[in-house]
Amino acid sequence: MQVRRKDLDYAPFVLSTVALLDCSLLYPRLLTMVSLMRCCETAARRAGDRVRFSDLPDDILVLIYSECTIDEVHTLLLTDRRSRSLIFEYINTIAPAVARATFNHSHNLLSRRPLRYTIRWLDDLVPQQLAAILVDRHRMAHDSMQQRYGIPAEDVEGDVLRARIANGWRFLDQLHRISTKVHEANASNSSIFRIWSSSKGEAVRQMDDLVLERRLAFIASTSVQNAQDYKLMYMLLSSAFRTSISNTGEDHKPRVFDWGGGIDGQRLFRKGSSWLAWFVLAQGPVLFWKQWWTLPHAAPSTRHYIRDCAIEAWTATPRKMVDYRRDHARRIQEAVNNKANVAADFRSVNPIPYFIQYAECRLSRWKNGILPVKETMSHVPFHIEFRCPEEMVQQHQLLLEKGGAQAKTIWARA
Repeated sequence: MQVRRKDLDYAPFVLSTVALLDCSLLYPRLLTMVSLMRCCETAARRAGDRVRFSDLPDDILVLIYSECTIDEVHTLLLTDRRSRSLIFEYINTIAPAVARATFNHSHNLLSRRPLRYTIRWLDDLVPQQLAAILVDRHRMAHDSMQQRYGIPAEDVEGDVLRARIANGWRFLDQLHRISTKVHEANASNSSIFRIWSSSKGEAVRQMDDLVLERRLAFIASTSVQNAQDYKLMYMLLSSAFRTSISNTGEDHKPRVFDWGGGIDGQRLFRKGSSWLAWFVLAQGPVLFWKQWWTLPHAAPSTRHYIRDCAIEAWTATPRKMVDYRRDHARRIQEAVNNKANVAADFRSVNPIPYFIQYAECRLSRWKNGILPVKETMSHVPFHIEFRCPEEMVQQHQLLLEKGGAQAKTIWARA
């Protein structure tokens, strides 16, 4: 392709834009950007006119869409008819570029190409990425050394577990959508965070009952495998809610949702006996999608996004309704447990064997001089941190003092 001199005069304006593009597409895209500059220049000559989005030619818009993330593409689909038409027409070009823009370092995730690109394929990358993060950032000790690690997102050895966890995220999304549809059908009563009257509270309880009824029917109709995958995902997800012994001081807010300030919070969450379990069902995967991936990772508010949303919702909910919803969450978990046959087949929902198997693989690689797989998720604000209960802090301090006294005794005897 020949590049004319007058076209190259525009190059300084677009070099930063094409810096990350594939070299094989450099000149075509450069000339496309040049045409954009000319379009803008022509429009600027119009007296009193501004360059409008609708003035841009189709090829420029397709290039712009290709630099968007998944969430931005959905915004365009909902807000602009021309954009919607172009995105569907050029989806084979736009979808893979959007996937790379959204998951720029997730090579394993994007290594499996579909037969044809669709918006549904793009959307399904979200639960797969959430699964990759959950399996990667989960920490489990496997040996006497008590070294804690997960399965890196870029390691194909974790693909089987990640596939099941992704299916669990899809299941959670379906449970969430049931709630969304009920509230959309009752739009006049959809807000659960307004000032409550007795009649308002009764209307919300009726909606909650309808949501519960439809969720239980959905669980009864689903496959055993889907229920087991959801339970497996939920077991790992509970570890993200943490009251570490180092979480002290006013910077860490207490876990106010249940009894004990979080002493047994993870187990209550797994059983569905926590109000937080209801909140996760109500909000769906988007909570974790935002904190773990789409919000700026370095921002202080991102690290506590889920925690702050949960506390805000809990604070605005009357205590009787908190107990009511806690009971609903418990019933959902019981239905999932029954469908998954957890009592008779706990191994099917137990994540530990997967991590033990990976520990053996990791050790075998080390013995054979194979370098570990590159870590790509260390920047993710994975944990939802709450203040450590005072009782646990005091017990920890007593253990430290007791250990120090025993050490002094041993040294004295020596």
